[in-house]
Amino acid sequence: MNGLGSGRREFEDALPSTTQEDIRNAQAWIDQLNAWIDAHSLRGFDPFDVKQHPLIRAVQTHRLLRKASSVTCDMFPNASRRVLRIQPTENPKAFALVAMGRLRLYQATGAMHHLDVALECLRWLREHAAPGASGLTWGYPFNVRGTGLDTPTNTPTVVVAAIAGEAYALAHRLTKDTEHLEACRSIANFLVNDIPRLPENDGSYCFAYTPADRRRVHNANLHGAAHLMRVYQLTGERALLDAAEPAIRFTVERQRQDGSWPYGEYMSSEPFEPALLGLVDHYHTGFVLRSLLEIQQIQPGNIAQSIERGFAYYRRFLFDSDGAPVNATARYPIDIHACAEGILCPSVLSSLYPEALDLATRTLNWTAANMRDTRSGAVYYRKYPFFTSRVICTRWGIAWIYRALCEYAYRASSDQEHGAARRDVIGAD
Repeated sequence: MNGLGSGRREFEDALPSTTQEDIRNAQAWIDQLNAWIDAHSLRGFDPFDVKQHPLIRAVQTHRLLRKASSVTCDMFPNASRRVLRIQPTENPKAFALVAMGRLRLYQATGAMHHLDVALECLRWLREHAAPGASGLTWGYPFNVRGTGLDTPTNTPTVVVAAIAGEAYALAHRLTKDTEHLEACRSIANFLVNDIPRLPENDGSYCFAYTPADRRRVHNANLHGAAHLMRVYQLTGERALLDAAEPAIRFTVERQRQDGSWPYGEYMSSEPFEPALLGLVDHYHTGFVLRSLLEIQQIQPGNIAQSIERGFAYYRRFLFDSDGAPVNATARYPIDIHACAEGILCPSVLSSLYPEALDLATRTLNWTAANMRDTRSGAVYYRKYPFFTSRVICTRWGIAWIYRALCEYAYRASSDQEHGAARRDVIGAD
């Protein structure tokens, strides 16, 4: 374990135990968010909407102007959007995340209205799938441009497809409705037929991010592989397992010595940004760990040590002592996306590491105290040392924190009710 495992006892001793009060607080916050979503729907702003405005894009090649524009938009997020006439949008990923959250609430409570809302979100996704693909898939309602990258609005992406696929798969398990299974299989068709496989000399390959984006990004690669594995579990189609295995190997074998993964892999011949691909951040690390755990639960194999090393790194180096989620290089800015993953990833991994739920509790409490509008439950975008960017981002913030809180409530209430024996089967549903 390269010494990483030696911190586990310290990790356990430093955390308070999750209590019924913690669960009630999470449930109360979920109720607030349900009311917020009912009042505002899932239409809203996104961190990338303003960044892709032509005026902001025009200064990106100048380092000082780029930083100045970013700080200005973060300090005055709502005013900058008014000046630049940025309109709120509906993002498919938000619908997928809320669907998954509602399904977890249905599992935890048995209340049919949670299932009804989840199924309505899944119907919305079917009606708004990207046209022209080999199967169901979705993109983002804005352009994404960067160094060596030009992704037009609504370009189908692996990540959104796989996150939606997770919700469809759970809906099928809970309802036995074959329509949801067909959606899962359709998403797999998109991944198998439309997404390039970027080969390596060792026989592994990485799933590309989109049909045109050739970056080797670990979380996107594993999102795609995990969806193929979950459809394999549901249908027994060996071809899907065969397609997933080289992609899984790609990411597992590129885990760093300290247990971390960078955002992606960079080759000097590529036009992409080396610093971005080399970054070790909080939420992408969480994505990788959750995907690997799901894969391991479906097809137990030789990745358990990779998960152990990865989680040892994650819990020791990507959280501050107060529970704030951080990146490998700096505490600030603290992003709401990382806060959500700091709740979600430990909650999911509590099936393997029971003490991880207490880590999720600490991050939840920090986030509630520092990143939440206490009156509405809505969450802010980013916290800097001297100010907080208070724009409400529906996909980036509301939907992800909602998904995380619902998972936390599901895991924590199940653990409280059924004891440690529950951990042997939780997550296999």
